[in-house]
Amino acid sequence: MPSSAGPWSGDELLMMLHRLDGYALSPASRATYQYALTILSETKPSFSLGATVAVEGYLHTNTTNYTSDDDWKYNHASRRPLLSVPLEIVVSQHFYSFAEFSLTAGKYDGGNSPTSGASSLYGESTFTNSLQGLTQLDANIPYRAFSAWGGEGWLLEVGRDKLSWGPGMTGNFMLGDHVQYHNQGRFTAYGDTFKFTFVTSFFPHPDEIWETDVPGGYRQGRPLKGLKMFMGHRLEWRLFGGKVGFVLSEGLMYQPKNGALDLRVLNPMMLYHNYFIRSDTNSIASMEMDVAIIPHWNMYAQFAVDELAFGSVERNLTSGRHPDGLGYMLGLAYASPLSKGILYGSLEGVYTDPYLYLRSVDGNTSQTDSDWLDSLNFVVALRRWFSDQLIYDQEFLGYRNGGDAIVGNLEVGYKEYGAWSVKGTLFYMAHGAMALDSPWKLDMPKRTPSGSVTHYIDAGISGSTSFSEGWEAHAGLDLLARIADWTPTYDIQLYMGVGYTF
Repeated sequence: MPSSAGPWSGDELLMMLHRLDGYALSPASRATYQYALTILSETKPSFSLGATVAVEGYLHTNTTNYTSDDDWKYNHASRRPLLSVPLEIVVSQHFYSFAEFSLTAGKYDGGNSPTSGASSLYGESTFTNSLQGLTQLDANIPYRAFSAWGGEGWLLEVGRDKLSWGPGMTGNFMLGDHVQYHNQGRFTAYGDTFKFTFVTSFFPHPDEIWETDVPGGYRQGRPLKGLKMFMGHRLEWRLFGGKVGFVLSEGLMYQPKNGALDLRVLNPMMLYHNYFIRSDTNSIASMEMDVAIIPHWNMYAQFAVDELAFGSVERNLTSGRHPDGLGYMLGLAYASPLSKGILYGSLEGVYTDPYLYLRSVDGNTSQTDSDWLDSLNFVVALRRWFSDQLIYDQEFLGYRNGGDAIVGNLEVGYKEYGAWSVKGTLFYMAHGAMALDSPWKLDMPKRTPSGSVTHYIDAGISGSTSFSEGWEAHAGLDLLARIADWTPTYDIQLYMGVGYTF
């Protein structure tokens, strides 16, 4: 298996690809190998500008219970922009810049609170299309815009980009790719058997989000408050001839109210837990392993520790006991060459404790239902603007479904690169009452799922095809069910689209 910490530079991808002996591959494997090698080896001009035009239609049957972006499987983050214009600058083999400008519908066109947005594009009508987004274009672009300096075995990147750490299909515990972008700085060094990554990523401080006495309210002129920075390091080893991968990661949420950045915390090799400044920081650690058990089959696991009632003294406290914040993932993945493409599949199970990612500021004082805003947790916000209004769009930094979740996921697909693909998915989740805005409390050792449980089921199929030079079509169908308080609701969701790249 290759490194599971993305994004990756072209140099790193080529290094991983060259681990394979292309001449020893089967004819079925060689087509995919050559496709990847051709793309990664092509010489880029010093300046390039392209464009993709896409039109999509969306149809669903339940306009009463499925009316927000969160209710859609094919949601705002998945939908194609009407026009996408990628710009690349390659000054030398050591410098690269990229930005993607797009015309796309905004995620929100209204909101009732600083963290609760709404849009008429996600459920009020049975049928909508991407052309309707022309009346409410997203002004928060670009979502990817960065510069990178690198060479053989190293990369330094500064700017706005996605991050993902881990092999999970439904998400990852430390950094998940569902967060639309990170304003980040990242350094990566890698070799044949080891890779090191250090990253910083910045978000709005909770005091900026929840301060209510600012003249003009939630507008563009709202002053920035405090500092909320995620900092993480990740060490990856390939062992026993590459058959075993082992990863240790640690992250720190640094959140001083005065907004000052103490340079002492910017240490890529420090044990972050051992800073012992709990009022300003919250740490999390994870461990991963994957094993190539037999040809075509890989077993992987993730384990995360946010909070742990450690030792017999803590475990036996009659009051004041800290709740556990643990996450477990186990998965089995399959990939095999077939015809001119790859047949693949995966089966994954995930368990997260109710209080994974949540904590009060000092981590020793319970929050009431009214003071949960006083938090130092792994919930982050993206600042979205529309019509001189602001929405602080909140997400879990790590696993997209957060804590208090039990998840099972099955995927089977086939992809012939540059030609066509198809994928089927069966997803189930039991989610307890804990959410990203739930108060954190001591003496709550309950296991998942807690409180009122909601069950989610999704059976879906999707695919794409390139039917002519520059042309591509894609579509998907999902059958969704949600059972809350033993009351089921259902929705059938269909999307179809066509695009042209020139």
